[in-house]
Amino acid sequence: MRYRFIILLLLSFVILTVISCKDKEKKTDDTTQTPENKSADLTQEEIDSLLSQWDYSNDSGQVTMMVFGENGEAEYIVEHPENVFLKTATGIEYKIVKASKSRKTPKIGDVMYMNMSYSTEKGDSLLFSSSDLNEEFKMRLAAPSDKGCIEEAFMLMHEGDSAVIKVDAIKFFVKSQGKASIPAFIRKGDRLVFNVKMKKIVSGIDYANANKEVIQKRIEEENSLINRFLIGKNYPQKKTDSGLYILTINKGAGKKPAVGNTVKIDYTAAFIDGSVFDSTLERAEPFSFVIGKKQVIVGLEEAVMNMQVGDHCLVIIPFRLAYGEQKYGNVIPPYSTLVFEIELLDAK
Repeated sequence: MRYRFIILLLLSFVILTVISCKDKEKKTDDTTQTPENKSADLTQEEIDSLLSQWDYSNDSGQVTMMVFGENGEAEYIVEHPENVFLKTATGIEYKIVKASKSRKTPKIGDVMYMNMSYSTEKGDSLLFSSSDLNEEFKMRLAAPSDKGCIEEAFMLMHEGDSAVIKVDAIKFFVKSQGKASIPAFIRKGDRLVFNVKMKKIVSGIDYANANKEVIQKRIEEENSLINRFLIGKNYPQKKTDSGLYILTINKGAGKKPAVGNTVKIDYTAAFIDGSVFDSTLERAEPFSFVIGKKQVIVGLEEAVMNMQVGDHCLVIIPFRLAYGEQKYGNVIPPYSTLVFEIELLDAK
């Protein structure tokens, strides 16, 4: 009897131990999920909602972030709040300084009303500030011209957000702005720092409808200016379906450019009142760009594609084929009708 009692006691202890371990294991499974498993249970909307509640304060001195690398290992990064940036796979670095509750993000074709400035990363050169303009700054969101461009960064923001964004400087000037030359002080690897407040986002259709009368009035005024400009111009004329006017001064006999060709041109650019604002002849340096890469305004690209190597033409570009209702730099006002005198030197 004594031995039987001892055996039963041992069996009871083993059974209780197994049950306790199973229960502990179950609780551990329920409460210690990996980051991958935990995030998989959240919708993107819930994740965005959590992110929007982050608020870094300079009073805290430092911020500790846990980051998971490609191998799944976690590491802790301790930084000052003002230095904590998120980085996209395409190389954009951004920090949401103030997150709004809105979930509205800009889509291609939307008009964005913003406060915006950008400077070199060293902070020694302020290159643009919307506060210097006499009117509310707005711009239409174009399709990203390349991976990691500023257009892609705008699409990360919500209406009401304020953000600091870092993008590759050369990519911004060449891809986003379509410039053939960049400022002399910009070097490979340099970045620009944008300070942006996304004040309001208006769909392209809503913007067009709201401004239909204004735009129509501008078109009528522009047509009157173009008709007066054409008086006395006895060159052969062609008007394209888009509204571009091409007047041939001298006819060449070379090839006609195609998409993908690199073309070289000499040009003098002026407003329709005759005021010249740019000329390759003054610089003694022809301008080159690639057809189909959106490196120049639509009207200029269309004009060159209607020419042959050796052609010397006068081209009238309506504002809607140039910079539209936007101001460009400190030179070109909104609704500007441009006149280019172009000689197509090469296409290959």
